[in-house]
Amino acid sequence: MRYAGERLRISAQLIDTSNGAHLWAERYDLIMADVFAIQDEIAERVVAAIEPELLKSESRLAIVRHTGNMTAWDLVRQGMWHFHKVTRDGHRTARDLFRRACTVDQDLSEAHAWLARVSAGIIAYGWSDDIIADGNEGTKAATRAVALDPRDPYAHYALAIVSCYAGSANTGALAAQSAIELNPSFALAHLVLGMARLFDGDADRAVAPLRHGLALNPNDPQNVAWHILLAYAELLVDLPDKALESANRALTLRPVFGPTFEVLCCCTMALGRRDDARQWSERMKEVHGPEGHFIAPIRASRPGYDNRIAQLLKAAAA
Repeated sequence: MRYAGERLRISAQLIDTSNGAHLWAERYDLIMADVFAIQDEIAERVVAAIEPELLKSESRLAIVRHTGNMTAWDLVRQGMWHFHKVTRDGHRTARDLFRRACTVDQDLSEAHAWLARVSAGIIAYGWSDDIIADGNEGTKAATRAVALDPRDPYAHYALAIVSCYAGSANTGALAAQSAIELNPSFALAHLVLGMARLFDGDADRAVAPLRHGLALNPNDPQNVAWHILLAYAELLVDLPDKALESANRALTLRPVFGPTFEVLCCCTMALGRRDDARQWSERMKEVHGPEGHFIAPIRASRPGYDNRIAQLLKAAAA
């Protein structure tokens, strides 16, 4: 911790004491004002940031310690590792592992929550062979997770995200609010609240929770999706400059990704940068998969949003 006038700099690290490996590090620069407010902000941001790092570390260890005698929790952690590859095969392998975990221990809330989350991911990334069946499986798993542990914010998050992709954004928003009430520092809960509001046709109220969730945890392995959703929300409330910034952050995280090219095409076209938009339109044609993308629910159910996006894409391709 260092002071310089009214400025305060705090450095934090997360270290694996078993081997000294650095799992996470971050620096926070703040203005000294209300000491208690600063304490609350730092606590919120640190808790939100280290949670996914701990999950990633645990999932890596589960892969290394693979044995023939697997507990349900071992299966969940292995599934998490495959899930965060963000590939079709990775998600399908993860789903198989989560299903096995649910069979090995039917009362393990985390197993059901992760099965719900991977079901949502398979739909969102366009990797589903049967969207209705996958949505139903995920919804059933999430409902079971909440019933087993109603105090677990992750169970409510799982219900929120699978509800968004199973056609019930309103249920998703309610579940997200429940997760936030249980853990105000839970970045994913804020992010899925923004998603639910966007899918429910309320882009104005989607922007703030999406931004807040990304600020709480800027390093989540799935943040490319959240930056894309934020870009669309900003675009749909006539903030094309901000939308382009968010789209470019998504591009930095995953340089070759069709949904990122699409939102970049829309943003640059909205800003009148026709040549750039045309280039992104061409890049969209070069990328094979995922076949669907994260905003399919609003394009299917929100004609106003769908028309706006379709017009921008059509103009860029002309």
